[in-house]
Amino acid sequence: MKKIILILICFLSLFANSQVLKGTISEDYIPNGFFGSWGVISKLSDTNNPEVFNFESRDVWTLSGYGNILTLENIESGAVSQIQIKDKNKDGKTLKFSREKTVKEGNKKIIYKETVEFVLEGNNFSGRDNFIVERYDANNKLIRKDSANYIVKGVKISGDNPS
Repeated sequence: MKKIILILICFLSLFANSQVLKGTISEDYIPNGFFGSWGVISKLSDTNNPEVFNFESRDVWTLSGYGNILTLENIESGAVSQIQIKDKNKDGKTLKFSREKTVKEGNKKIIYKETVEFVLEGNNFSGRDNFIVERYDANNKLIRKDSANYIVKGVKISGDNPS
């Protein structure tokens, strides 16, 4: 009797309609070596308004992500940012992204723009981080535009080593 039930179950399973789910993760946008924790130093290279921008910062970042979404967490400040990477990585070691944020203050607004390019070299990376801060009045007229360029260097603290 057990054999008949087993044969019946096997026979019925042949006619079951099921689909196999397939998925892949692409690391084309974010080189795998960037994932992990980093000690990062940013130094001001040039600016049109030194009163607005920090001369130097030292932070601990954790970089993670999936597909073309990079998640950057600043361990010390608690800040978290998710960034959509638009440029595919071609050489396996370059990470480029831009982001923009608009903040309204009453009837005025401030637009923060940032463009970043980092190059991975083993357990280190280096690159540039360019900031622009645009301030607009109530009539959407540009009042002031401040900019700064930083030289950024990072040393891996933890995470997988790049292959």
